[in-house]
Amino acid sequence: MKVLFGMLGHESNTFASDIGDFKRWAPNGWLVGEEIFAIYRNTPDYPGGMIKAAEEYGVELIPTVALPLNAGPKLTKEAVEYAVGELIKVTKERKGEYSGICLALHGAGVAENADDLEAYTLEKVREVVGPDMPITVSLDLHGNITPGMVELSNGLFGCKQYPHIDQADAGFLAMKTLIRMLRGEATPQTALVQLPLLVDARIASTFDEPMKSLTDYVADYAAKHGLIDAAFFHGYIHSDVSFVGASVVVVAEKGAEEAAAEIARHIWDKREQLKGPAGLMPDVAVDRALAALKKPGTGYVVIVETSDNPGAGAPGTGTHLLREILRRDLAKTIFGFISDPEIALLAHEVGVGGVVSGLLGGKTDKIHGAPIELHNAKVCALSDGNATYVSPMMEGLPVRYGKTARLRIGNVDIIVTEQPNAAYDDRPFLITGADVSQYEIICIKGTSHFRAFFDSRAKAIVATDPPGASTKNFAFINYQKIRRPIYPIDLETTFSI
Repeated sequence: MKVLFGMLGHESNTFASDIGDFKRWAPNGWLVGEEIFAIYRNTPDYPGGMIKAAEEYGVELIPTVALPLNAGPKLTKEAVEYAVGELIKVTKERKGEYSGICLALHGAGVAENADDLEAYTLEKVREVVGPDMPITVSLDLHGNITPGMVELSNGLFGCKQYPHIDQADAGFLAMKTLIRMLRGEATPQTALVQLPLLVDARIASTFDEPMKSLTDYVADYAAKHGLIDAAFFHGYIHSDVSFVGASVVVVAEKGAEEAAAEIARHIWDKREQLKGPAGLMPDVAVDRALAALKKPGTGYVVIVETSDNPGAGAPGTGTHLLREILRRDLAKTIFGFISDPEIALLAHEVGVGGVVSGLLGGKTDKIHGAPIELHNAKVCALSDGNATYVSPMMEGLPVRYGKTARLRIGNVDIIVTEQPNAAYDDRPFLITGADVSQYEIICIKGTSHFRAFFDSRAKAIVATDPPGASTKNFAFINYQKIRRPIYPIDLETTFSI
């Protein structure tokens, strides 16, 4: 028995000011064919789980393409047609060899020619293999799940934890269920309930309340009722599409619709707990960080700028927090990191010990802050930007930040990278020789994924949410296509099923 598999997806921030061509989607290219096994076997990512399941159940895999499920602005039509086209190319070439297909998609992809990238991808696959071939799909917890995804697949399996430390588990279950279907051991049905609910990612870590109890409830319900899978998808609020929002997906031999409805009602009853706090401006966030440093205990304080999170499709060029940090000129403070190819390359030209002058950041648009004028910023260290993740989310997988520099302005160290990315662990610091344990204040751009690494090491974490493409302040998000009413924008929203 052979199964075709691969990974292709994107988390699309439609409020980002630019557009995502293929290079922006896959700045370091992608993996093709047998390369997928070499990189993803025994890793905590979706393909790692798929490979493990296939090996355990004695199934041969036919690899297609693997493009990391990264985030960015809405994708161009050309980028999507090329990427999906390469997947379809292998699907056609190997047709007749495989009995089923297992794909890792995201769930929040948007392109110029498709508001629902996942359904678009599955439609193209179905055009090749027809309506009867079993197809299972793993998805990100932040997917905006649609009826099209359900209709075009035979099972949707989401990761459950945020940070996503269980991606391999979702991939494993998607592959395992597909194999059981092919062997005649399972005939699953999939049910979807879309909730008129937007979830604030700042309070959505599944290792903290209120989300921990909800996540535990869904897991306990699935176990008690013998479901193959049940997932509470938080949704991705930065995609302006008609189906944006949270949802519940159940895969079961029977009773899937009833189970999805009951789980959805329970979540809806807890909706007030899912409203996020008012966002702090950088000056207030820094004050709170300084206050936390004075409290008993050891460790550094992390200030996270949630509104310019490249991991949520923002550009990573914002200067709001950095400007406040430089104004205070706080000792033992490091900012890691801001994306600015011009400054990063200039630092490499002058070399370690040299100085850099020019405009840093703020070059993408006006919302993320004006550029900061650098005057003889010292170049402390340089790196090619190549590293290996140590975060539990992606441990062992390669990451490339492009040419990277550590600059010093007064008392503040600043990591500047050629490519945008989020700080999932300490690697962007360490590749420039900076040991975060030697600092008191660590400034990063992110939302919650960084917690997989930093939660156990930080004395405190403070979030700031100035204007930006990934702001969690719904009042500042200019929705055009979103369905209304929807909670918590419309507090009077009702839901029944």
